[in-house]
Amino acid sequence: MYAISGMKSEPETDARTAREHHPVFRRFPCWEGRVPEGLIVNFLGAMSRVDFFESYQSISRGYPADRYVRTQYPPFEEEYFEWVDVLEAVAAAEGHFTMLELGAGFGRWTANAAAALRRLSGLPHTFVVVEAEPTHFGWLVQNLLDNAVDSNSVRLVQAAVAGKSGKVGFHVRETQYGGPGNWYGQCIGGSQVVEAASLGTLLDPLHVVDLIDIDVQGAEFDVLEPAAEELDAKVKRVHIGTHGPKIEEGLHSLFGRLGWKCLRSYPCQGKVETEWGTITFHDGVQSWLNPSYYSSKSVSEETMLKQKLEAARAEAGRLWAELEKIQTEVERERTAYAASKGRRLLEKAGSFRDRVAPAGTQRRKLFDFVTRKI
Repeated sequence: MYAISGMKSEPETDARTAREHHPVFRRFPCWEGRVPEGLIVNFLGAMSRVDFFESYQSISRGYPADRYVRTQYPPFEEEYFEWVDVLEAVAAAEGHFTMLELGAGFGRWTANAAAALRRLSGLPHTFVVVEAEPTHFGWLVQNLLDNAVDSNSVRLVQAAVAGKSGKVGFHVRETQYGGPGNWYGQCIGGSQVVEAASLGTLLDPLHVVDLIDIDVQGAEFDVLEPAAEELDAKVKRVHIGTHGPKIEEGLHSLFGRLGWKCLRSYPCQGKVETEWGTITFHDGVQSWLNPSYYSSKSVSEETMLKQKLEAARAEAGRLWAELEKIQTEVERERTAYAASKGRRLLEKAGSFRDRVAPAGTQRRKLFDFVTRKI
């Protein structure tokens, strides 16, 4: 999903709801200034070209004639939680900031993280940005140039993110759902063969990753599960756009086994009551924190490992109970099927008996005498 904050600055609350913003926003005052023609801006000062998304045209037309814009924080909607994860990851970084944006579109969240770093700390940084759709990949390159993201700090990968590296079919350019300028749901499964990169491969040259922001249109579990060991060893925080109940359940099981902390989890395709009011979710949202990096300094490594082990055991117990329930249901269905099959055989036998030996006949008496002997 793509949205841009508007013009009026409200430092701590959203005027429409009077709700306070997450405390992390206080560290990033709203930007104001002149916006060049053909661009729009958000509260960090990160620019986006109006060509990148159809709705950006109307936002640009709403700017004042002199294009001097006073921005405001983002509205309380689905993307709000992505903002929180990006800003918290930037604020918590020490020494160096590293982020992977997977299924990056035009690299909007990379540009946002770079702008936040400039505003807050100026830390050296590394961005790994992955996108398969060729038009979006070209826009990604342009967007990072527009936002002065140092090319020496960025690794651009034109590929689909998949469970393993190699080749996959992918939806590109114009599709039944729309083209690059009005649809960002391109995913694995199309007719165009593209390069594929696994998360393990992407993580291999990195040491510590502050944030993975992943939106891969239904492949999120397939991407994350094979790289579970690397995730646990190297990654501090993961923000996931989810695309279905089974995927969401699988992710809970995966991170539960790893002993990670779930910061927030909202299912896709529905309205959910959150701490910032009722929000409609198109994609779902999950946010996970690795306790190996975020445990309190007063917590010893031994205690932290015990906590992770307890969480893993709890998830294993849940999975075992679910397996036993499935086995019980399967056995019940098997027994019911066998019983119904037996009933059908008896009914057929009875029907045959009635045809060849009607009740009250000598043949029926002989039939009943023989079957009793058997």
